[in-house]
Amino acid sequence: MKRFAKFLLISLFPLMIASCGETYNPIYGTKVNDNLSSDYEINDNYRNYYEIFVGSYSDSNNDGMGDLNGVTNKLDYIKDLGYNGIWLMPINKSPSYHKYDVMDYYSIDNNYGSLDDLTKLIDECHKRNIKLIIDLVLNHSSIFNELFTKSVLAHEAYINGYDLTDEENKFKDFYSFYDDKKLAKCKVYQVPNKNFYYEANFSSSMPEFNFDSPYVHEEIRKIAKFYLDKGIDGFRLDAVKYYYINNQAKNIDYLTEFGDYVKSINKDAYIVGECWDSSSVISSYYGSSVDSYFNFNAATSNGFIANSLNRDGGWLKTYYSGMEENLSLANGHLPAPFLTNHDMPRMALSDLNITKFRYGLLSLLNGVTFTYYGDEIGMTGTNTSGNPDQNVRTAMKWSDKEMTDQPVGFTKAEYPNGSVYEQEKDETSILNYYKKANLIRNNFKEISHGEPKLISVDTETKKIIFTKDYLGSRIGFVINFASATNFEINLKDLGFNEVKAVLNVDSKKAYVGMLKDGNIIIPPYGIALIK
Repeated sequence: MKRFAKFLLISLFPLMIASCGETYNPIYGTKVNDNLSSDYEINDNYRNYYEIFVGSYSDSNNDGMGDLNGVTNKLDYIKDLGYNGIWLMPINKSPSYHKYDVMDYYSIDNNYGSLDDLTKLIDECHKRNIKLIIDLVLNHSSIFNELFTKSVLAHEAYINGYDLTDEENKFKDFYSFYDDKKLAKCKVYQVPNKNFYYEANFSSSMPEFNFDSPYVHEEIRKIAKFYLDKGIDGFRLDAVKYYYINNQAKNIDYLTEFGDYVKSINKDAYIVGECWDSSSVISSYYGSSVDSYFNFNAATSNGFIANSLNRDGGWLKTYYSGMEENLSLANGHLPAPFLTNHDMPRMALSDLNITKFRYGLLSLLNGVTFTYYGDEIGMTGTNTSGNPDQNVRTAMKWSDKEMTDQPVGFTKAEYPNGSVYEQEKDETSILNYYKKANLIRNNFKEISHGEPKLISVDTETKKIIFTKDYLGSRIGFVINFASATNFEINLKDLGFNEVKAVLNVDSKKAYVGMLKDGNIIIPPYGIALIK
């Protein structure tokens, strides 16, 4: 009986320590707890942006379609997650579900609401220190846009030798027309019932503007000013390589013109461009006046973030080299790394630890991060192998009872990790991991602004240690890329004194632990910020 009592006392000893207010585990030691403030200050364009496909996000009037008022209703949720910027996919009047074929640049699609609803959303964003940018599709419009109708009639009159009015002269070459199909070095379609052709690189329903026309530039300035005057904080520019197809120099010149104009109206406006290309090409586009270009090398299952976890962290060097490239390609401007967007398969895996850890790695990169709605709850979907784009633009699952209708044309929608409502109550959920990662990023400007310096990379123990310096302040990062093993390091040996923040994929099973003499243990897929 005495031997049993002694064994029971030894077995309960770790639990007794835990009952005194600190969690203790003989493997990890005393749990390191951070005390991060939600009252941080973000006063520049280094922000965490949240991309929203409005039609699938939140329905405010029970018609089955997401709308602008639905986004307004979810602003507290977005801010609580740690996002201080929102990018809305196209919201203008359009005949399609995706709205990248704009019929009227000066109105909101009826399914999404009105200009008054947009003004309300802008005001509510600004009350929460959230910047709002909108998708601006400048390379093409809808074939049903009045601009195209006017241009077709004016061009027909021109090639038939009629005297043109001032307006017809303005519109005769507003779009990229070809009177001889053989002269076209791009994809063209015949204008219905006419004997000439129009350039359309994405779809026959999306005719391309002619950027050699000064009137196109004039119209774009009017559109930009229209929304900047309403309080929009900037723009996401679609397909910037297609303004002047196959002419990089002229594209960059135009982007400089556009960026300078936007900044003349609002010096703090933020512009990010989509240039889906190699790092060298993206870097050259940073020679324009646009703030950011998306870093596609960080994204997808083939990007440097995902690759760094290959072979159970055996390729972890890929992460730090990707971090350096993410910063260098921006040429002193703002990098814009991301994991997925509306054109890509979603990244959630059945291994939730990897799903979380990938986002943790993204959150440590310099510049402006972008997150696609629904990734924070591990929504899945693919648009490869014949699956339509609609499958990665499916309804946000707030709860079993709160969802929009699925987009027209979708074939599959899955929610393997539950709803927002379910995940908010689970401290180990993907959602709460995203929230913690953003909280850390928002508390330490060194993360987004700082100059990285590598301390060590160990492919055997699967650890990376590096620092970032910003305005005389230095913080260190210790990251465990292994899926099942921990490692021990000494803070003082690294020149640091304390752990400032921790990010763990499953704090119920493992955590950053403090031992004697400044030693800490980093659990699998654990991240510690030290100072």
